[in-house]
Parts: sequence; structure tokens; C-alpha cells
Amino acid sequence: MGESDGPILYVLVIGFHHKKGCQVEFSYPPIVTGAPNECPVGWKYLPTLALPDGSHNYDEDTVYFHLPSLTNPKQTVYGISCFRQIPVEKIKNKTDDITRGTVQKSVCVLSRIPLYGQIQVKMCLITHAYFEEGDFSKVSILEDTYHHLNLVLMQNDLYNQTFVGLSARDFVMQWKHKAVLLFKLLLLERRVIFFKSPVHPLCSTILTLVSLFPELIEKGLSQSASTRLSRPMSPMPQFSDEDVTPNESPIKVKNINIPIMTDNNEDDIKKDDKANKNKQLIENCNQELNDTIVSTELGLELTESLNIPEKETTIEKNNSLRRDFSADALSDAVQNNINYLAHLNIESCGFPLQVFTKGCLCLPYLSLPYLDLLTDVNVRGYFVGATNVLFKQKKQLYDVFVDIEAGRIECQDLNLRKQLHLTTEDLRFAEYIVKHVSDERHDVFLDGVGWEGGDEWIRTQFRIYLLCLMRTSLLQDGSREIEHFNSNFVSAWRETHNYKIWLSGINPGILDVHAGHPFAGQLSVADMKLRLAHTMQNTESGRKINQAMASTGRAVATTSKAVGGAISQAKGAFSSWWSNLMVNPDQNGKPENETDPSEIPSAKEAGELTTYVASDSTSPKEVATVNGDLTTQHNDNQSEYSKSHEEGEVHTV
Repeated sequence: MGESDGPILYVLVIGFHHKKGCQVEFSYPPIVTGAPNECPVGWKYLPTLALPDGSHNYDEDTVYFHLPSLTNPKQTVYGISCFRQIPVEKIKNKTDDITRGTVQKSVCVLSRIPLYGQIQVKMCLITHAYFEEGDFSKVSILEDTYHHLNLVLMQNDLYNQTFVGLSARDFVMQWKHKAVLLFKLLLLERRVIFFKSPVHPLCSTILTLVSLFPELIEKGLSQSASTRLSRPMSPMPQFSDEDVTPNESPIKVKNINIPIMTDNNEDDIKKDDKANKNKQLIENCNQELNDTIVSTELGLELTESLNIPEKETTIEKNNSLRRDFSADALSDAVQNNINYLAHLNIESCGFPLQVFTKGCLCLPYLSLPYLDLLTDVNVRGYFVGATNVLFKQKKQLYDVFVDIEAGRIECQDLNLRKQLHLTTEDLRFAEYIVKHVSDERHDVFLDGVGWEGGDEWIRTQFRIYLLCLMRTSLLQDGSREIEHFNSNFVSAWRETHNYKIWLSGINPGILDVHAGHPFAGQLSVADMKLRLAHTMQNTESGRKINQAMASTGRAVATTSKAVGGAISQAKGAFSSWWSNLMVNPDQNGKPENETDPSEIPSAKEAGELTTYVASDSTSPKEVATVNGDLTTQHNDNQSEYSKSHEEGEVHTV
């Protein structure tokens, strides 16, 4: 079987047979000559991907999935499948195998180009027309679709269509500050399972997260579905050393480059001379670039040396990363250089990062028959999506479990929790992104397409954050700049395969980036409130404290009559204080609901709050000192809270 010369390999119809289960009913061109209902050995479970678990609960849905190429172990095939379910009464030409009240089928496209949303939009229309015909034997529309898609994708300008259907705004709105946590998690190459049903938002969440990394969707997924397994396994094609084609030519698609498959990435790690040359280059530039962060003058000198036009260096005209929720601002050098970072040639910085290579997989959807694939010793890590609850129950399969529906991130590994702990600077960056995305827009013609707060703006901010992280990682251990990104995280990232490959290459563009966090600055009251709000809302201990407070409120309400309302008044004072504490720092210190001055806590109480936030280790007992009864209610959670908070707990269970 040979693959097509065009970007579209096959157009398939996958149906559910009441006795045989999911199977191929039609393929153009034939996927297996002479066996219309069979799949190649390496794609044995393709029908279970195109017709996902739980799809019978929905009338229509879309699934994105990845398959390894059958001819090249360093190439990925991208599947886009549109599922529909209709009552059997709408079928004009019934066959003997239709024995149920509904008919379930998917129209699937296998492509060599990762244009998920762009292809999905077209296939939804085709699928609708195919089902409306009421006669599934009329497949001419599917043959025409194959030729039309190949023609369109070969000729059209597809550069701006890569992220169609992958909304970064929706991703940030859903995950808020946790979006930064997931962003950093992807770099660590850990075993991560995303869980949600229906399947389309599941796939979109994973691919949108991947799209936040420069060039990773376009060029970094070529090995995301294949690895050389330790034992023969039916879901994965087997290749001998002679089968590997390291210098395959890319398909000629306008403004889209299908990655050229080479073995250079792995070989680069072994080239000590290149690594030593890169290290020497970094050492020669480190001192000079670090000095530019000290003052505005040096920052302006650096900007001038890069030949940036004067209009791009004007602070008033550039608000890409302006800090507006505390008095301190971005480093002047970083602020003056921000336009340069936004337009920096990303290829000269070593993008895309080789995250999904050498046994680290990215599978937006994975069906149950592929479960054993995740247990192979040669599979180092993965980002996979699942709708079957068995993936959730097998806790030995994952380091992190992401429940998309509940917005929860579960992590049992203590060291990984410390690595994923968001620093104050990270929280500032996350708050800045969330604030701009959450701003209401009243112009219906510009809603969702404006620059600031839009999808491209969000990806630009994450690209700048990543550039600063990469540059800072080149500094020596113990430097303050590394601590702003979490030194535990940086140490763990340095040990990953993608970091070693990046470091082994010569990437002079990264040396033009300032070392340090773009949101570094002095602590403020807003930072304290932000840290406390994040801790209370996004950690297990924080939730337990909130539950204890709720229990205390119920106990107070029950006993308030017996004590003449005195405890009730104390509870009201505490609640008002807590409300003021949890107010959004973007409101210039003014709470949403004005509080009576008599209910504001005393200076002593305010001092205790400051101690809690600044030391980041005060127990719930010290927080709840407004009322002695409240302290008693919180004692049960004190030891667990202190322990988990010292461990840098970042997960939600």
C-alpha cells in the first residue's frame, strides 16, 4: 500500500456494526486492496479512533487523532473524523445489517498536514450532506471530497489557517492561572492524561495547549505518534533499520512546510564539539546581557544595538506586557526590548522544541485498545486524551490527570508538585493574561478578532514568556532570575530530552533575549492577595480550609441564638475581612462591595495576614485569629495544611 502524493491520504467511512463493532465501510483510495473492511496491521484500531468511546451518547461530534505513518517512522498522519448519529427512519436504502434504531457513522480524513480545524469545517458540511442523502451507498460525494481537498490544500495560502478551531481565548478563560501551569507541564515530558466527554473539546484543549509553543503544531508533531517499542504491538507498525528514510522531501504546499524527517536531532546530542561551542558562546555573552538589565540606559543601548526602529522602542506605544496591577513595572530593559522579542526570528532561537520525540507521544484522542501502548518501557511520556473511565482508574498510567470538565489537575508526585509550583512572577503573568482576555468587548464586529486579548496576542505573550525562560535557563544555578521561574522546575526541565537537544544546537537568537522573568518586580499587597487567592482556590489544603470555614459558619448559625448573637457578629466581621482579602487586585484596592469601616480588622489582624502571605507558611490557626471559636474549628486541618503548603502543592483533587 502506498501513500498518496498529496496532503490528503484517504477519505474513509467508519460505521458501527452490531456484531463486528467499529469497522471501515468505505475508503477512497482503497486502504487495503481487495479487503474493503480491513485496515493495515499498523492501523488495526483506526476505526476505534474515528468512532470514539461514548459517541453513541451524542448526535454529532468531531475527533482529532494521530497515527504513525506506515512508511516512515518519523512521520505522523493526522486524522479528522466527523461523527453523526441519525434515526433509522431517515435511511432510504436500508441494508440487512441495520438492526438498531439509530445509525452511527463517521466520515474521516487522513492527512499529512496538521490543519485540524480547517479540514473539520469542510468535513462537517460533507458529512451533513452525506447523511442527508439517506443512502450510504452513494459515495461519489466522498470521492469528490478527496480530490477537492487535495487541490485546495496544494494551492491555497494556509499560513494563517493552522490554528482554526483552536481558541487560545477559550483555553485561558477555562483554565485561567492554571494555563501557565499546564504550559510548563508540557515541557517536562511527563505522563499526562486529559479526560472529558464529548471528545471534541478534549482534543481541542490538548492541541490548543500545544499551539501556545512556537512552531510546535506546524513542525513539531512529526514523531508524536510513533516510537520504537520494546515488543511487537498491533497498534504500532514495526520498522527495521532499512525502513527508515531520514531525508524524505517535504510536500510542496503553499506557505506550509511538511517537516523533513532526519535523524539529526538525536545525533546532535552526541556532538560534543557543537555543544562546547554553544556553551562558550553563551558564556561570552552572559555577562554583557546580564548587565543590560541593571538600568534603563543599558536597556536602551541594547535596543539601539539591535537596530530597532524608534517607534518600536517607545514605551507609551507598546503595552504588550505592561504591569497595571501594582506600582512596580517591568524591567526597563525588557520593556524596551519587548517589540524585538515579539518579532524575533524564532528559528534562530531553536524552535520548535523537540518535545514529542524519542518516545514522548502526543495523542489528542486515544481509545481503549491502545491502553497497552502507554505501558511500554520505551514510551517515556505522553499527552493523551481519553473519554473511557478506565484510563482514569488506572492511576499507574499517569503522573498528572487533568479532568477538563471539573477543571481539576491531579498530581500525586511530591517532586512534580514542587516543580509545577507557580512563583509570584508566574502568577503575575497569568493574572495579566486572564485580565486582558476577560475584559468585556462591546463591539460585535471586533469581538474575538482584536489584537489585545485575542488568540494571536495570547500566543505572542506565551512565546515571549518561553523565550525569557529559555534564556534564563542558561544562567548559573542559584541565580535570582532562575528562582523567578521556580528553580525546581528549571532543574527538571534541564534534564529533559527536548532541552538537551535545544542546548546542543547553536541558537544565537536566544542570546538577544534578556535573562530574567518578564514580570519580575518588588512584592506588593496585590501580589499577596493574588498568592493567597491562588492558594485557597487551587490547592487541596485551600479547599479544606474553605470547607472548614463553611462548617464553622453553619456551627455559628446554629449556636448564635444561645450566645445572644455575639458570635454571629464576629462571623460577619470575619466574612467581611475575608471578602476584602479575596478581592481582585485589578480593582485598585477597592472591593466590589463596600465594607463598613467598623468591620475592617484591626491592625493586629492585618499584621497576622501579612505574616501569612509573606512567609508563605503560616497555618490556618494563625489566619483564623479573629474569633477564638473559628480557630478551634480549623485546628483539624492545621498540620496537613502546613505540610502540603511547604511541599509546594499545586494540584487539585
